Amino acid sequence: MIRYAYTGRSRAGKQIKGIVVAEDEAAARLQLREQGHIITSLKPVKEPRVLFERPVKLKAKHMAIFCRQFAIMLHTGVSLVKAREILEGQALDPAFGKVLQVVRLDVASGIAFTKALEKHKGVFPNVFIHLVEAGEIAGALAEVLDRLAVYYEREDELRKKVSEALMYPTIVSVLSLAMVVVLLFVVLPMLAANFASLGVPTPPLTQAVLNARDWMVRHWYVVLGVLAGLVFGCRFTVSTRPGRWVRDSLLLALPVLGELQKMVIFSRFCRTLALLLNSGIAMLPTLHILERLMDNVVVKKAVQRATRGVERGEGISAPLGEHKVFPAMLVQMVSVGEETGSLETVLVQLADFYDREVNFAVASFTKLIEPAIMLVLAVVVLFILISVYLPMMQMVTAI
Repeated sequence: MIRYAYTGRSRAGKQIKGIVVAEDEAAARLQLREQGHIITSLKPVKEPRVLFERPVKLKAKHMAIFCRQFAIMLHTGVSLVKAREILEGQALDPAFGKVLQVVRLDVASGIAFTKALEKHKGVFPNVFIHLVEAGEIAGALAEVLDRLAVYYEREDELRKKVSEALMYPTIVSVLSLAMVVVLLFVVLPMLAANFASLGVPTPPLTQAVLNARDWMVRHWYVVLGVLAGLVFGCRFTVSTRPGRWVRDSLLLALPVLGELQKMVIFSRFCRTLALLLNSGIAMLPTLHILERLMDNVVVKKAVQRATRGVERGEGISAPLGEHKVFPAMLVQMVSVGEETGSLETVLVQLADFYDREVNFAVASFTKLIEPAIMLVLAVVVLFILISVYLPMMQMVTAI
């Protein structure tokens, strides 16, 4: 869509000017002519060049609010066009408001709503786009948006639980690092200066720490190069298919965090599968959507193989059971749902079960991490005591 600046006269003969948005100049002239304007000048507006434009990335919380507002408007009888205009003005993020404006203008120019959304796949998730399409076809867009709002609210809850589990060890690790930095660059240099002024030799442990610190300060470029090499090396390795497989396999194999991640993945898998099936999308398209949504390549590979099994007419439970990543209980429950014709209900119950398991896993992780963090802090404190008080005691005995 292109913005055009125009000048001309209205039907009453008054001089007018303004901005109109259209696909091309002919469409802009037609739009103005339908409004009864006589145009004397029509020129495209030069948009300012943005060197570093911030990409629009919506969190699950924002998507839940957007879907909930959209659904409420449709339930109360607001037209689809008017609802888009209101949502555009109520957008929490101005960049998202511009995206909604582009979508609205695309739809006004005759493009289907789903096609207009697909132009912004970096903003709107695949689940949202496909379910909106299914809702439009079935004439139940408001109901689909209600389900999407619940889905994204659960997604936001899961993210918050995982963040809470990692917050405590992160804070303690940062504080421990700050303590070590203060020790190296403030406390120990003061002690070394006092030793030198009193003619007392610096203890070997303290001198070794100071020598290591001095070497890192003198050869900071080596330390920085090694750190940068490690970071870029890890990123390059993870960008390759074998590297991603090794990383995701290790993440799933971790003692506590791996179990927590599995619970989150299974909850998302079951809830998304139930949401798509309840919205009238067939099994095969649903599995293809799930493949694109899975971040873990190990789980993604299992879903891909399950998709091929469904294509062969095996159902979904049998192909899922061939992969160790899916627990036996999940496979058995899915099998029961297939046999009884209540797969969507079973999947929702499984998702709720794994949500509760996430709560238990977060609580367990917190209980296990506290003694580990305390042990790390004890080691840091012991190191500080030995490095500081041992020289002080040596100084006192020397005096």
